Amino acid sequence: MAGSKRKGLGKGLGALIGGTDAIADPEPVPVDTKQEALSDGTRLTYINPRSVKPNPQQPRQFFDEESLQELAASIRNDGVLEPVVVREVNGEFELVSGERRVRASVLAELEQVPAVVRDVSDDDMLKLGIIENIQREELNPIELAQAYQALTEAYSWSQDQVAQQVGKKRATITNSMRLLKLPTDIQDFVVDGTISMGHARALLSVSDPLKQRKLCSKIVKDGLSVREVEAATQASAPKSSGSNSNAAAKDPHLASLEDQLRIKFGTKVTIRSDKKYKGKIELDFYSLTDLDRLLDLLK
Repeated sequence: MAGSKRKGLGKGLGALIGGTDAIADPEPVPVDTKQEALSDGTRLTYINPRSVKPNPQQPRQFFDEESLQELAASIRNDGVLEPVVVREVNGEFELVSGERRVRASVLAELEQVPAVVRDVSDDDMLKLGIIENIQREELNPIELAQAYQALTEAYSWSQDQVAQQVGKKRATITNSMRLLKLPTDIQDFVVDGTISMGHARALLSVSDPLKQRKLCSKIVKDGLSVREVEAATQASAPKSSGSNSNAAAKDPHLASLEDQLRIKFGTKVTIRSDKKYKGKIELDFYSLTDLDRLLDLLK
């Protein structure tokens, strides 16, 4: 696989400022006499980034070191352009969203950052943290899938309800959550960028975890493209008695159309055609939920 892996800085603010439960000897939060109250009751203020407690339900687990250093350099030059969101708990500020900006501000050695102080319930901490990260597209594919799963479990939401809450299509939610069916070691490869989400989705068409791992190793070792992985999964799939022995010599145009449809529908697509271009399109599904998703897309 081309390109080197990027290392994360750890899991959450605790890795940078000293623990997720309580921060020893926190620096005092500067009192801003010019706190501005907004119409919805929230307040604008400034806080010391080293004193803010992390969000205990932060969905994001990995932070790209190079990206954080770039943001820190930008903050040194221009400051924090968008306030972080915090809530006040027992006289301390706890982060609701904006951990990446807080971490970069610590790296930039800032003494204070702009913050919006908002009343947020414990139940809403997870939801707001997830939605903020999703909207910013800052979660890797596995973190995103885990975030969607967390929403379904925490709020007893269906995938349709999750889709409405985060502003995504239901098919997007379904495709994302399917990644959690992969073995955890393969999920780790997706997290660190060793394989792409396209590779991971292609591996899902293989039902045996051992075969998934074997093919994943081949992806890493030989640098297989997504299309090559899809071809490998088709070649290893059981052949029906009525299959056409000439299927391997498929028209390149039809093969390209299959690729486009796979991307659109998020599943294996097979176009079967004779020399007169008469035939059928087959869409694979793996559960009743997956079938419902495809039917929604076809409608």
